[in-house]
Amino acid sequence: MPNTQTPYGPVDTDALRCLQDSFDTREILRIVDRIDAMRTRFCDPAGIRDDLLQLHGMAHTVVNGARLVSGATNPALVEQAEAVVEELDDVIRLLQRAVQALRPLETLRPTGDA
Repeated sequence: MPNTQTPYGPVDTDALRCLQDSFDTREILRIVDRIDAMRTRFCDPAGIRDDLLQLHGMAHTVVNGARLVSGATNPALVEQAEAVVEELDDVIRLLQRAVQALRPLETLRPTGDA
């Protein structure tokens, strides 16, 4: 199986032909959009980072017996943990879908490369 030289290095010719017929490069841009939305959710002032810090404070008080640093607020500890876990599960699913969408590009590895 021959390789094809491209501006970005050699690729497997048969895999290239297959992907030219089936791979939608726009999916990469859709992944970028999803990552941007995720980044916003992680970094916003009311984002996952702050949710985790709030959860840490709550858990530290309840589990370790630390003194209450701020007043008890809604949601309850369990509700906060469930919300964070659910959101992180969503992130994991999104990243798994991104990996699956990009995996076909790995088939372009030129023959003869380890």
